[in-house]
Amino acid sequence: MRPGVLLIRPNQHSDPLELALRDLGYPVYQHAVVTIQPVPIADEVLQHWCEGDWHGVIVISPNAARIFAKQISKFNQANDTGQLSWPKSNYYAVGEGTAETLKPLCQQPVTYPASQYTSEALLALSEFAEVSQQNWLIITGKNGRELLPNTLHKRGATVTVAEVYERQPSIESLPAAEPEWQENVQCIMVSSVEQLQLFYSNLSEQAQQWALQQVWVVPNGRVADKLQEFGVANARIHRAENATPAALTHCFQLIRESQFMSEQKHTEENEQQPNVDTSAASKSPAPGKKEATKQKNSKTARREPKTGLGWFAKFMLVIIFLCAVVLSVGGYWLWQQQEKIAADTAIQLTAVQDRLAQAQNDQPIFQPEQLQQELTNMRESIQREMDNQFARERQARERGLERIDALREDAIASLQVATDQNSRQLTRLSEQVRTTDVRQSSHWHLLEAFDFVSAAVHRLSFDYNRASAMNLLEQARDLLTEQNPTEYQQIIRQINSDLEMIAELPEINTQAIALRLLRMQPQVRTLPFAADFRGTSTPEAEELDTSIKNWRANLASAWESFSEDLIKVQRHDGVPMRLNHDQQALLMSRVELQLQIAQQAALNHHGEYYRNTLRDIIDMLERFFATEHRDVVQMIAELDALQALSVEPDYPTSLLSRAMLRDRIDDIRNNSQGE
Repeated sequence: MRPGVLLIRPNQHSDPLELALRDLGYPVYQHAVVTIQPVPIADEVLQHWCEGDWHGVIVISPNAARIFAKQISKFNQANDTGQLSWPKSNYYAVGEGTAETLKPLCQQPVTYPASQYTSEALLALSEFAEVSQQNWLIITGKNGRELLPNTLHKRGATVTVAEVYERQPSIESLPAAEPEWQENVQCIMVSSVEQLQLFYSNLSEQAQQWALQQVWVVPNGRVADKLQEFGVANARIHRAENATPAALTHCFQLIRESQFMSEQKHTEENEQQPNVDTSAASKSPAPGKKEATKQKNSKTARREPKTGLGWFAKFMLVIIFLCAVVLSVGGYWLWQQQEKIAADTAIQLTAVQDRLAQAQNDQPIFQPEQLQQELTNMRESIQREMDNQFARERQARERGLERIDALREDAIASLQVATDQNSRQLTRLSEQVRTTDVRQSSHWHLLEAFDFVSAAVHRLSFDYNRASAMNLLEQARDLLTEQNPTEYQQIIRQINSDLEMIAELPEINTQAIALRLLRMQPQVRTLPFAADFRGTSTPEAEELDTSIKNWRANLASAWESFSEDLIKVQRHDGVPMRLNHDQQALLMSRVELQLQIAQQAALNHHGEYYRNTLRDIIDMLERFFATEHRDVVQMIAELDALQALSVEPDYPTSLLSRAMLRDRIDDIRNNSQGE
């Protein structure tokens, strides 16, 4: 089972760090020791902040950006007389996460330090070197660090601090959550010194001792130093490059990889120890070797995990076991033959010695050289016979072992091929069976709620249909509430948070953009062309005199008009090319068509296609039309304003409620598979 991770972070909608850890398959236990509460702001103060002339605006955190945007939206809804917007200035953020949150809200570029996401790194930027006689606005929370305003004051700037939220301690639920953490959590992540202080100081004595033994993943700097002050060993503190979710997740992955390699090495060392015992046992006599082999086979059989590969895999395992038994029986039979030959040789030697002793007793004067020669010849004959017998048995045993090895290799290869095929089939079938079991079991509502939330994510990411997505999320919430609101309380609360987050996202009114483009189409016909492309009056535009007296002039005009329409040869190198009436009409029709294409792209939320089309229209207006004329200038300015508008809503591509439902379904599947 993968280790649980405890996140000490404030509750927020779709926390990217929690989403990243859940996507990697780790159980996440998030706990907030502080709650973020908006600070009431007077209308005149908010107007001063939004309408002030600032050289730069610094936003400290994502919470500051979100709450400041809510204050502006709340003011605009309550006051119909005037509408506020974000200040027109250069925006700066401490880190990448704040910049990503701030950019869609203020609709302006945001600068942040690329190396380290700290206030010190932000102040090291070249924009903050010369700030004398400048006005700066810092959007932050109460009781934050004073480094930024103090440093800007020292450098001669006038600083206005906009405190839009405050942190309130929330430590009442700590004692109730401690047992669950001590049982499941092996890693703790925290990115704020204030939250670390609140968390550790309000733990019980036993929980503090437990926390000192856990792995900590923190950003490099003040948080790591604070942990060492609490007594956490330096080896248990793993420092990420910064406080972004990507850096913290990457640091945690490096820890898990190093731990996995250490565990694998330890397992390999443990597996090598029984091999030494087996080699020692192989040097004992053959009966003992047989018993050791049986004991080793029995231990291996006990340690072998259940593969769940079916009857074919069991059949192949039986074949391998029979091969091992044949080897054992062959060794036992060879030992018996060796013992038999040694016994026969000993009997023959004893008989020869008896005959020699009898001959010496009966005929002491008999020729001893003849008996000695006979004994030598008998010994050589017996030795040759034994050598030949051993050679034949060794060759037979080697051939048998070669055949057994070949059979074993073929069996292993066939088993591997069949195992791979069966594994793929069983994986596919098991997934289908588990899915069917979940759908048909008492937990069918979880899968149905997961389908609802997944469909809602699809509506947001691809269709940009916020109303449909919220409707699907409400159906998922109602389904879980009807089934078991107590068991799914956390998921239901997260679905409600996702609904609030989606409802607060800024909505892009593509209908208004399309109407503006539609109103511009008739205006194209009234735009004057540039002097270089303005055509001269043609004979066909002049009215012919219907009087019979002017028949000669009418005939000449008709012939000239026919000649102009038939073929026209005009040299224009070095001379501006002029457009005739048809070409001008065609160019206006093309501009109208491009406006219609941009209108459809805006309605379908195709941002790049929309911007490229408007850029082509502006290029045609600047090239062929009179750019000094008031109507042309006004249309180009309006197209530039439309081009700056975004037609792609910044909707999330993933929801935390979906990740929580997926984790719950995976747990149910794993439990059912284990049973």
